[in-house]
Amino acid sequence: MANSDDTQALTTGDLIGDSWRGAPVPESGDDLVGTTLNSTYVVERLLGEGGMGRVYLARHTRIAQKRVAVKVLHTEFAGSAQVLARFQREAEAAAAISHPNVVSVLDIDVTPRGMPYLVCEYLASALEITRQLCRGLGAAHASGVVHRDLKPPNIFLVGDFSNGPPDRLYVKVLDFGLSRFHATAEENNLTKTGFIMGTPSYMAPEQARGKRVDHRADVYGVGTILYSALTGRAPFDEDSPQATILAVMNSEPPRPRSLVPSIPPHVELVIERAMAKNPDERYPDMAAFERALAALSAGSVVETGAPAALAAPQPSARRAPHPSEADTDVHSARPRLILYLFVSVLLMISAATVAVAGVELASGYAFDRVELRLILLSIVGSSLTPAILWFLHIRRRIWDNSSRVLSLLKQVRAAVLAGVVSYGLMILAFNVLDGFLVRFLARPEVKPVGASWAGWHLLLPGIALTAAVAVGFRRRLAASSLPGWQRLLAVWSVSGLAVAVAAALVYLGLLWRSGALGG
Repeated sequence: MANSDDTQALTTGDLIGDSWRGAPVPESGDDLVGTTLNSTYVVERLLGEGGMGRVYLARHTRIAQKRVAVKVLHTEFAGSAQVLARFQREAEAAAAISHPNVVSVLDIDVTPRGMPYLVCEYLASALEITRQLCRGLGAAHASGVVHRDLKPPNIFLVGDFSNGPPDRLYVKVLDFGLSRFHATAEENNLTKTGFIMGTPSYMAPEQARGKRVDHRADVYGVGTILYSALTGRAPFDEDSPQATILAVMNSEPPRPRSLVPSIPPHVELVIERAMAKNPDERYPDMAAFERALAALSAGSVVETGAPAALAAPQPSARRAPHPSEADTDVHSARPRLILYLFVSVLLMISAATVAVAGVELASGYAFDRVELRLILLSIVGSSLTPAILWFLHIRRRIWDNSSRVLSLLKQVRAAVLAGVVSYGLMILAFNVLDGFLVRFLARPEVKPVGASWAGWHLLLPGIALTAAVAVGFRRRLAASSLPGWQRLLAVWSVSGLAVAVAAALVYLGLLWRSGALGG
């Protein structure tokens, strides 16, 4: 791409690498990474290098969330009075200007080796850049084009630097060489199902499996770019392309907050939903993804590894959860999930032990103490074994993904509450009928159901289990990306089936109870 002197084009790879493209690796003697400057700025990594010096990302020692850019002259200019004077003028000139489109200089000092440095504000809105990317790809999808090879080097950021730092950067999507337009014969020959094409570190799992993909593969690709921009690394980067593809298909990437703790939890959730393994669990389209980014508050915008002049933050369209609210939600999600799983196991064991009385009634056989002990051991063993296997599955496939943990927590919590409430309401209804309505109505056709009858101890757990399973499926269906009418039909079908099963069990119990009384 040819550019004039006043226009600069940068790939998003410039934002996430250890240095700008083409910059040499600094010698260890000149590298400041790990150094604390003026007891205030901890140098974390190199952002870029030019002819005059290097720019580092640094963290404030007393304000953990604050990041700054530190510009340091090369050591070879230590003896140049002219260069040192120019560096001093740069600092003084920038410090004398207060304007949103001019980088603020916050401090100036010398390194332990005597080289001058200046500390600048560190601004680049990864979220605004990603929103532009969503809008551009949304237009491509509306024209029937799926990119299928989204990665940082294919995203260019263009701005006019003729009058200093630009008011904003503009996103340009490049390289549609692997894009799919329509299912034409030519397209079928170029990209056949079963052939893996793309960049392993950034391709969607279904693409890694060689399956035909749709626009949701680009949703995943944009999620990987935002992940990389905020963490400074690709989601998956194994020792070989084959190992990377296997990781894409079968593993979760490290949580963004485990790499950069300053990333707000609700930003992490947006990334994880966009990068969901199952396309149905991602944002259904780029418009939905862009709305989720727009909803994030200005206070949650995360700064990327870029020079301070690259971008200015944009106002948000809607209010997102306050960071403290999201912190509490995400941080407590895993303990709460363990708690609800533990409660669900206890409830299953309790329901199974209560059902023993109903089994005795149905079989006409009374178990002795030894048999009851054996039954209890078998109940506990048969409950704990699948529970442990389920937990291991969660630990391996879900635990490291906050979005999936929260989704599963909502399903388990809803299922547990539905089972407990349905069981309790049935007991309450039976007691109200036996203790009040039968006497109040005083009609011979209204007979007691026998709230303490042993048969209900066998049937009511079945009703509670039916309610729990139905509510769990309802939650899952409601969060799916099925078309509206299909999702509504599925939800009501599950609800209707659950009600029918519960009604059948109650009716069976009434018949059983009536037959027992007649006998």
